[in-house]
Amino acid sequence: MRIFASAAAAALVIMIPDIAGAVNFYDGARAPDGLYFLTYSSVYTAGKLTKAEELLRFCYYSRDFVATALLPAGGVRVGSEGKNSRGLGDATAGAGYFLPIKEVDALPMLFVKIPTGEYASDKSTNYGTHQVDIRPVIFFSKTINDFSMDAAIKYYFRLKNDKDISPGDELHLQYLLGYNVTKNLKLGPSVNWMMGSERRTLSVGGDIYTRIRGMSFSFTYLYDTHAENAPKGQYFQLKSCVKF
Repeated sequence: MRIFASAAAAALVIMIPDIAGAVNFYDGARAPDGLYFLTYSSVYTAGKLTKAEELLRFCYYSRDFVATALLPAGGVRVGSEGKNSRGLGDATAGAGYFLPIKEVDALPMLFVKIPTGEYASDKSTNYGTHQVDIRPVIFFSKTINDFSMDAAIKYYFRLKNDKDISPGDELHLQYLLGYNVTKNLKLGPSVNWMMGSERRTLSVGGDIYTRIRGMSFSFTYLYDTHAENAPKGQYFQLKSCVKF
């Protein structure tokens, strides 16, 4: 039987929504072969809770094959009484293969998150979770004239940590609709829905995407309109991407 860490002493970081995996424009689209470098700078705030993170990502495309590695650093702070944790985060690696479908780009991937993040068993607030996630994901991307659709279905198998506590498995459904305002400017609304073993969140917002001198940038904003057994806050993210 899985135990949900609802008590603050169990590990507050487990309850922080993993919105950093929000789908962006072209996440599931085919790309020219090569190595790409991406950065994600994000802040999540909900009352007395603040989480700031810088995520570095390398992504390799070779025909239909994709491999990626994500290395985060940042911290989480709860209240003003000094409950905080910062340092390196939990690293993630993944790989996938585009399905042979012409109508839409479909990319199934398998990610594994490993407990490399800052963690202390005697602290109630930790940036790392000290447990392993196994995350099968499928991305979709479709463009029709000036409109685009990006979506993702993600399931997180969240294993137990050293206290024999499991955060509980999670299902994430994410959708982003886009419109080309100009050749290098795209924007549109997005919605994220997460259903876990003990908690649920519904977040709405939008994305703005632009290309400048060979680099692409995306700004994401999400607001938690509904939350059960989870923080209810706002998420801001700036993403950059360049091809080597």
